[in-house]
Amino acid sequence: MSKYGTKFVETPLIIKLKTKILTMKRQITLLGLLLIVTSTIISCKKDTTSLKAQMLGRWTLDRIVTTGYTADETLKDPTKINADVTYGKTSDYVDYKANNDDQVEVSLSGNRTIGTYIIIYSDQFTMDLNDGSNFCAVNSITGNKFQFTATINNRIKKVYYLSR
Repeated sequence: MSKYGTKFVETPLIIKLKTKILTMKRQITLLGLLLIVTSTIISCKKDTTSLKAQMLGRWTLDRIVTTGYTADETLKDPTKINADVTYGKTSDYVDYKANNDDQVEVSLSGNRTIGTYIIIYSDQFTMDLNDGSNFCAVNSITGNKFQFTATINNRIKKVYYLSR
């Protein structure tokens, strides 16, 4: 016996066992890496079918058709009118942000308003803007056209026509 401990002779059996252990470690490491890569690819699948996924981004505001204001309301505030207003300039847009606050930015003739939106169902959402809480029902949505009807105070209706 030496002062450093017992020394073993590497027999063919010990060499074979070491080789098998190294091979198994490599296989387990490879399997672990494969599992991590696979789960990463699967978890990064993008949502393209939900209402929020379809709404996200900047839409050009083509027109708004407003109904439901009374004559008295229009006399008190001339911005509250029943009309079919055509927009369509680059400064006229609705931008649904993908941030954690679910913000919506609406720009009408250069006047910008920032509010929030909440998806309620697959075809309904709300927008809280300066004109109040808008309950919105989607009329149609495609990759380049979006039309919805916003109802304010169960009376005033605004039909938004958006495009990309």
